Amino acid sequence: MRPLAVMVAAGAVTPIGLRAIDTAFSHRASAAAMRESPLVDGQGEPVTMCFLPTLDPRVTGAERAVLLAERALREALEKLGPAAQGLRMQMGLCLDEHLGQRPLGGEAPAQRVAAELAARAQAYAPEIVVKVSTRGPAAPGYLLPELCDALARGAIDAALLGGVHTDYDPARIAALDAAGRLFRSDNLDALVPGECAAFVVLARPDIARRALLRDLGQIVGVSTAHERARPDNDESAFQAAGLTAALRAALAPMADRGVRAGWVLTDLTFETFRHFELQAASVRTQQLFCDPQQLECPAQRIGALGAAAMPLHLAIASEAFARGFAPHPCAVSLAGSDGGERAAVVVVAPG
Repeated sequence: MRPLAVMVAAGAVTPIGLRAIDTAFSHRASAAAMRESPLVDGQGEPVTMCFLPTLDPRVTGAERAVLLAERALREALEKLGPAAQGLRMQMGLCLDEHLGQRPLGGEAPAQRVAAELAARAQAYAPEIVVKVSTRGPAAPGYLLPELCDALARGAIDAALLGGVHTDYDPARIAALDAAGRLFRSDNLDALVPGECAAFVVLARPDIARRALLRDLGQIVGVSTAHERARPDNDESAFQAAGLTAALRAALAPMADRGVRAGWVLTDLTFETFRHFELQAASVRTQQLFCDPQQLECPAQRIGALGAAAMPLHLAIASEAFARGFAPHPCAVSLAGSDGGERAAVVVVAPG
């Protein structure tokens, strides 16, 4: 099976690990990071969330997102070593939807985050080009085809796919609270606010071999679709037409060869409409999965993952493949944005 791209490095920072390997092993051990935060809800009560206690609690919002992303970005690029300097590279940066909103008379926070990270990346890859998407958790599904096409055409030698998310911001907490999406004892159908960042470096197989970069996993399928059910409406999540279509399309290259997936990584929190959606889509696509299969929802232990969900899934999978603790050699990453976008990415172990 010809891969769209191979993963050659990864970096991640989460409330359970300051590196990709730390996060992968802690996730495997079912580590949880929920704690009382300095932020309060509309009733003046401390918010339960997952956050990095090593960051200055006075730093919030876009500024905090840069600190998170810079750590994960640096880890991924440093793993390339001297090879990074000679690679023509492009970055696909995924950010949450609200960061793309431009305040009256100012620039969107996404622009500031992208500019800061581009400057940091140029220390390792001077010619790097950055493309930003504020489509939220499903954004990687929309950026990946373009990055893989550029790799296939030889326009670039390597691509960085990454995302950053943080709910550690009074305005963000207020928005979640106003929408009834903030987790507390009397509101369990909700999400636990969180923060994390992750980046994976992708390359063509021949470029990876020439640069002596280790194959950590191969991306073989990607697809996107759209769901009508969203957090702000009453559409039935059991329709699941979008997620079902995305799964079928992403897994088609595997199905054509009689290979089934056995590991699913999702961005599901505790919001039930997304669980209903996955249940319906799973029933309709069971022929594409082996038995038994493992379903993992990191956001239920380390907080909402936002736009970092799919890059984090890929980072976890790459470490699991490399260290030998992956539950199955074929993993599927699933994520959904508040606007209805859905994405599925399929990655298989090397060889």
